[in-house]
Amino acid sequence: MEWYNYEYTVKWMDTNSVFVLEVIMNNFLQQIKEDIVDYQEKYPHIENLKKDEWAFNFWILDKLYSEEEDLIEEKIVDYNDKGIDCYIWHEDLQDLYIIQNKFYAEETQLSSTYVKEFLHRPISFLESGSYSRCNELQKIYNQNKNNADFKIHLCIYVTNNICKTESILEIIQKFNTQEDSICDAKIFSLDDIESLYFKEPLTNKKNLTFSISTINKGTALNINNDDYDIAQNIDARYVLVPVVELYYLYQEAAKSNYPIFDANIREYLGSTGAVNKKIKRTLEDPNDRINFFFYNNGITMIVDDFTKLESVAGKREFQVINPQIVNGCQTVSTINETLSNRDQNTLNIDFKDTYVMLKILKIPANDTDLESLYKNIVTYNNSQNSINQKTFVANSDEFKRLQSEFERKGFLICIKQSDKNTYTTKKYKTPSQLIERNRKLIELFGIETTGKTKDYCIDLEKFLQVLLAYISTTQNAVQNKSKLLNPSARQYEDVMSFIKNPDVTINTLLELYLLYLRAEQEKKKSTDGKNPIPLYLINCFAKYSCKKSVQNVHSQLETKDMVNQVIDLYRIIIKAYATEWKISNSDKDYNAMIKSPLDEALIEKQYKVYSGL
Repeated sequence: MEWYNYEYTVKWMDTNSVFVLEVIMNNFLQQIKEDIVDYQEKYPHIENLKKDEWAFNFWILDKLYSEEEDLIEEKIVDYNDKGIDCYIWHEDLQDLYIIQNKFYAEETQLSSTYVKEFLHRPISFLESGSYSRCNELQKIYNQNKNNADFKIHLCIYVTNNICKTESILEIIQKFNTQEDSICDAKIFSLDDIESLYFKEPLTNKKNLTFSISTINKGTALNINNDDYDIAQNIDARYVLVPVVELYYLYQEAAKSNYPIFDANIREYLGSTGAVNKKIKRTLEDPNDRINFFFYNNGITMIVDDFTKLESVAGKREFQVINPQIVNGCQTVSTINETLSNRDQNTLNIDFKDTYVMLKILKIPANDTDLESLYKNIVTYNNSQNSINQKTFVANSDEFKRLQSEFERKGFLICIKQSDKNTYTTKKYKTPSQLIERNRKLIELFGIETTGKTKDYCIDLEKFLQVLLAYISTTQNAVQNKSKLLNPSARQYEDVMSFIKNPDVTINTLLELYLLYLRAEQEKKKSTDGKNPIPLYLINCFAKYSCKKSVQNVHSQLETKDMVNQVIDLYRIIIKAYATEWKISNSDKDYNAMIKSPLDEALIEKQYKVYSGL
């Protein structure tokens, strides 16, 4: 992993007579502060961004939840907030995140009393229907509170590492074990926030060897590559195992801080989801749990290695080395959640006839020849749900190609969060090489820079959002930003098809993004900080200037004067559109407008007026 900053501590280990270099990353808060400064420069009209506490809310929603930046302000309800700083609603998953953020100094302690209040106060206000501070949030709660799949996640983010006291963790654990609750809670320290931000795999840094046992009666099938005409050189094993074995594996991984789901591109959705509720219900029913094997699709695990099956005390036993559960996160997590609340002394008796099929594939992590197979297995085993898959798509060959091609032209696509730090602090500490490559394009599009490497960094998600605005609708681009890095989502498929279109060159892609960047620049300089709406401009450019033909992109942006004409034309059109839309929708604000479908008749009217048609 590439880090922002390091502090090194050398320790002498007398027992082994060796030096140990301990690398401590204790400056991530500085990264957050630098990002806040960027927000302040980008959105000078948002007065609240001048306050670090409020800006931290903005940072959380942007960096950790991938919320569209233009929509973030309305989701921050800080001050007189009844315990709610901000919120996120994932309608497709029926997940509501209620968030409290603490921009604390290193020595400031989070109080247990405050945590208790946060776990009860927001929900009590929503239940009473009296949360007037944010009508939209109250509306979401009212419309979904009786939905069986509705889940509320109470999250506390703190910018230090002393917030997880024993008493606070006990409070949260007690809250999470309540029966029939639609809520769960979690606290995130600075280290946790850093981990979420970078989303870097940890598998290679930790090791785990775990013994799995089952009954000694034909419960295992070994598929050895030598015995079959299989192209890929891997061995596989299918084993019928008691669910308690997976519970013990989960517990051992947690105890060792081993990331058992690191390669799984889906996170645990909680036991209140429809499928997970059924899993939990089956496990809890002593008469039905015997059918668990028939109800469940099974677990897929990738390991560096597994040992031979041995007969031990009337059972068959083997070891798995560095296991990764790539499919079955929901099943295994629900097994853990259910069994952890039962009498630990009788688990083996209570669940002795409750089995699940475990498919184990031997693919060593260091085998580069099998890297593609590994990625495909993960993808195909995780295609059922729509979720954030940033970590996984970072390995996409197509994105790596784009990254390389853009870099040759002096622009840096940041696929992973850590890419920006790598570029700015290591590879291009000074941007001189980049400027040599991109000077002509920067001048052509009139892009103003600060002379820093970060000026030439492009967030992958934002880049794809620009493409979606060009090929689809503004509403789609605004509302579905989080789906752009989900390989199973239509939005992802659409932008990837566009990128792979033989008529779409690297220059086409780069010019569209630079046009967007110029629009962002003009928006920043406007009196209200809202015009032109960059994604509107890209969509109008596609419809009217390019006639929806990508071959026209370059011809419309060949000179500096032509770029300026495009910007000036659509700035006037979009401003007139927004003014007239507001008159017709007097009860709605700017954020409501950009979340709404573009009024095609109205935008067409403004285009005819101001284009001279």
